[in-house]
Amino acid sequence: MTVTSAAGTALDIDLAKAVHVPIWGYTGKPGTLTHWPGGLLVNFPRAGTVNGTLVIDAGDINLTFKLYLDSPVTLALENDFIVRVEGLGTDAELMRRYLAVWGDRNAYAVSHIGIGLHPDARYEALTMYDQRDTNGTELRAFAGNFLFSTGANEFADRFTLGHFDIPVRNCTIKVDDTVLVEAGVLAKVLA
Repeated sequence: MTVTSAAGTALDIDLAKAVHVPIWGYTGKPGTLTHWPGGLLVNFPRAGTVNGTLVIDAGDINLTFKLYLDSPVTLALENDFIVRVEGLGTDAELMRRYLAVWGDRNAYAVSHIGIGLHPDARYEALTMYDQRDTNGTELRAFAGNFLFSTGANEFADRFTLGHFDIPVRNCTIKVDDTVLVEAGVLAKVLA
């Protein structure tokens, strides 16, 4: 999988042997869990399979802090781990401090990545609720977003308490030669 954007994102993700989890919004058997609204495909990459640069642009969403970013934050990733957090604004500083507070290298690791598929989920939903009244599930699912998450990934044998969920807009997502999302718009293969 490759993820690119006009803002400067250039990620390579090896999905071989990754665990894929579709979240469709309901459970079919006891002991299972899902989120409402559904419409999200999540992948848990194996260890050492995510490399490159992710630019979280102004307007993208940091769901841990439940806010839309005011300024870009650039993450440099090597073998699944954030090795640099660059940016001049408060958004970058908050991210640097939150990652560091855990005192745990695994807080800097990739947890999961995903693609929002729900055509009725709204990007602007976070503006409708008080921070205490939402966990941002709708924002994870809005169609065409690239969901990038840090923290625990049991499939890569990494565990930590720190976690970010970051829906990123306007990305192009390809698996092999198939375009799934083009500049934030779902391709017909997914729509």
